[in-house]
Amino acid sequence: MDRAQIESTLRTIIVTALRVKPEHVTPGARVFSDLGAESIDIIDIRFNIESAFKIKVRDDEITRSLGDGLSTDEIAESLTVGSLCDFVERRLDHA
Repeated sequence: MDRAQIESTLRTIIVTALRVKPEHVTPGARVFSDLGAESIDIIDIRFNIESAFKIKVRDDEITRSLGDGLSTDEIAESLTVGSLCDFVERRLDHA
């Protein structure tokens, strides 16, 4: 699966989970502050990533992929649609 397919699938997952307009789901969009996600939404997104990409994602694996020891505020600023794409791309490369 190439990057464009990953982005397209993630866009669909995020639009559905967060009920946002597709045009707002850009690589630089911050999942929490720009798209309005809450912690529970990340769980939904995680399960949908697992289903769509046929990978298993541990509870905090997505946030840990941003860096160790980040505060909640730092995670909120760092978790973007692009970083989610990077995460999925890395996982698929190692699957």
